[in-house]
Amino acid sequence: MSNYLVWLILAALIIVVLTVVAARLLWRLRQQTQKEKAALEVAERESLVEQLDAQNGIGILARCYLGGQLGASEFALRVAVLTETAALDPAYSKDTTVFTEMAAALAHIPTHQAWKGLTAEQRAHFGAEMALLEGKYSDRVRAAAEALVD
Repeated sequence: MSNYLVWLILAALIIVVLTVVAARLLWRLRQQTQKEKAALEVAERESLVEQLDAQNGIGILARCYLGGQLGASEFALRVAVLTETAALDPAYSKDTTVFTEMAAALAHIPTHQAWKGLTAEQRAHFGAEMALLEGKYSDRVRAAAEALVD
C-alpha cells in the first residue's frame, strides 16, 4: 500500500508542477495579447490621425490650386505623395487617382536641386513638357480639386 502512496504523491506533485507551468504560460500569453491589442489600437489611432492630416493637407492644397496659388504639376505631385504616405479611404482615394496618374507622368522630370542643375535649354524642354501634361490633365485635375474641397 505504501508503494502506491509514493506513486500517488509523485503523480500529484507532477500534476501540480505542470499546472503551475501551464498557468504561468497562460498568464504570459494573456499579457502579450493585451500588449499587442494596445499596440494595435495605438497604431490604428496614429493611422487615423495621419489619414485626417493627409486629407486636411490635400484640402488645403486643393484650395490653393483653385485659388491660383499653386500650379497643376506641383499640386499633383504633392497630392500624390500625401495619398501614398497616408492610408486613405478607398472612397477618398478614387478622387485622387488623377493626381497619381499625373505624378507618374511627371516622375522623370528633375526636381529641387536636380532642377537647379539643369541648363536653361533643359529647363525650357521640361517646362514645355509639364505645360503639355498640365493641359492634358487640367479638366480632370480641376474637377478633382473641386470635389476634394466640397
